Amino acid sequence: MITRFKQQVDIPYSLHDMIVNQIILENDTVYLRFEHGYIRAKEPYPQVNGSITIEEVDQDSACILLLSNLGRYGDFRGKKMSLEDFLDQYNEYSFEIVDEMYGFNQVEYIGYLRLPDKEESIQMSLSMYFTGDIVYETEE
Repeated sequence: MITRFKQQVDIPYSLHDMIVNQIILENDTVYLRFEHGYIRAKEPYPQVNGSITIEEVDQDSACILLLSNLGRYGDFRGKKMSLEDFLDQYNEYSFEIVDEMYGFNQVEYIGYLRLPDKEESIQMSLSMYFTGDIVYETEE
């Protein structure tokens, strides 16, 4: 017997190449503030100003992976930390999202972290398990 399963996620907005300039963690809610919003995933694909709220996040599973500097292959030094620790440690940053993955009450945003005192970008992943909704708030 062959059983096939293909998960399809119909996201309303794309975060590809969008820049997060603030992440706020309040209780079990994560707020993402964007420098220039994000792209509507339907034609004509306009860029809209907006922010995202992710509700009912399990803080024990909300983590950041800091990997190699941009473009490096092979051995690397990395760091895994809780989202809370990341926010305590880093005040000024920008996080350019290059890829986003959704499924089974999980979200992962992958991209590049830029810090004001570093010239090179660092590969970064923000991963969260949540049971609430992802709320897109736009100025449309």
